[in-house]
Amino acid sequence: MDNVSHVEAGYPERQLDDAAEKLRSGQGASALVSAENGLQAWLERFEDDDPFTVDMARALSQHAEVLHRWGDPDLAVAAADLAIRTFLNRRDEINRTAAARRRYVPAFMKAGLIAADIHQRFGRSSIAASARGLVQDARPMVSSLKIEAPVPLLADMTLARALKQVTPAGDEQAAALSREFARAVTAPATDCSLVTSSLRCTSADAPMVAGMFAAAATATSDREAAASLRLGLEAHVLYAHQSERQTPELRYNMAEHGPSWARVLLACSQICAHHGLRALTLDLASWMAGTVAALTPFAVIDLETRSVAHTCISWHAELMTATGDTAGAADAREALRNLDAMP
Repeated sequence: MDNVSHVEAGYPERQLDDAAEKLRSGQGASALVSAENGLQAWLERFEDDDPFTVDMARALSQHAEVLHRWGDPDLAVAAADLAIRTFLNRRDEINRTAAARRRYVPAFMKAGLIAADIHQRFGRSSIAASARGLVQDARPMVSSLKIEAPVPLLADMTLARALKQVTPAGDEQAAALSREFARAVTAPATDCSLVTSSLRCTSADAPMVAGMFAAAATATSDREAAASLRLGLEAHVLYAHQSERQTPELRYNMAEHGPSWARVLLACSQICAHHGLRALTLDLASWMAGTVAALTPFAVIDLETRSVAHTCISWHAELMTATGDTAGAADAREALRNLDAMP
């Protein structure tokens, strides 16, 4: 299949449940991908003018919770706001039974907490106060509730801010191009028009946009850690979502896109290691290892791909050794020997 249908029964729910599990274990790169896949699958169920259901609101809240921890704050708060709006429009449906209240009120409150936190941090105090008021009104229905705090390195790093920070200072032409690109792939958080990374562009353009994010991230990883990590995670989510869908560009053109994906995963894993984000370091390295494995056939005939694979596997071996995974380290060293033995 060139494109996998994500509207089969249970798929979106499974993906969002997996995202929640990965969120709790600190595997941010995997959590973001599962959340992206789950919510995009939900969105495919609706025509442009269809009103969202209460289950869609719950999905938006779950997605926002993952993004609040690891993702672009603009996407997170847009998803949370859209969830709140939908829940309020469906309040009669929620209040009809005790079972519905148990299912949906916690998700409503989580969306409110996320919206209040992000709006406050970005100076939108009046919107934050409104969100806090909604949470307070609903609190008697839920005994205890908490959300994961955002990772400090990423808490205030939107994609729009990251693009601005990685633009070379004093280069007016580069600055103009960066602003034009940013306008194409971002939107004000309060618009609620972008709630997933995939909505930034068409599916056909996603590999190209991911490549641009990845190139900027790898070029600035040593001087703009937060901006580079934000761009790198956005690139990873776009690449992974297209790969999950088995789009022709990722399925048949891995030789072009795979090295860029592997390099940005390497850069992000190294940034996370430097900042003590151990679980995310290993999560990114695991994705990197999978990407490099897919590149192995191309490494036989392309020296640049072989060099990328060698650098990535060396980092993976170093990590496995540091974490005491002797079997994983041995496998990585064997893969390096196989690479070095290639003619």
